[in-house]
Amino acid sequence: MIIAGIDPGKTGALSITYETGEVFLLDVPRVEIKGKDKPAWADWEATWWPALDFHGPQMIVIEDIAARPGQGVTSMFTFGRTLGFAHGLAARCRVPVHFVTPAVWKAKLGLLNSSKGASREKCRVLYPKSAHQLTRVKDDGRAEATLIAHYGRKFL
Repeated sequence: MIIAGIDPGKTGALSITYETGEVFLLDVPRVEIKGKDKPAWADWEATWWPALDFHGPQMIVIEDIAARPGQGVTSMFTFGRTLGFAHGLAARCRVPVHFVTPAVWKAKLGLLNSSKGASREKCRVLYPKSAHQLTRVKDDGRAEATLIAHYGRKFL
């Protein structure tokens, strides 16, 4: 079964996982507008949709995030739009789309209250073929997208 996981965060990613342990990864596209880092939704459409269409996942699991105290209204609105955009792309695949909170998937995988580095290490253990794509600190979004897909494979 082919499962896709999406971490829609700023350093998030799309991960498409295979039962063979193969992993296909795409980072969240970003663009700088007037000196500010913004989601590049047009680039998502141009890269993520063809990848989803080509790989043909049978299920997509998206991290379900919510506003937290202290976050700005504008940034949370943008984050919500990003989550909606990811959901829209997933819905085009016409396969089951599930949402899971970080607390749920991290608890199931033994990562609750752990660092982003722990997510990268867990991913390297579960998917050693992807280890070369998880070498940088900022690759935590890739690891977490893969772990979200893994959660879907094991628990949904």
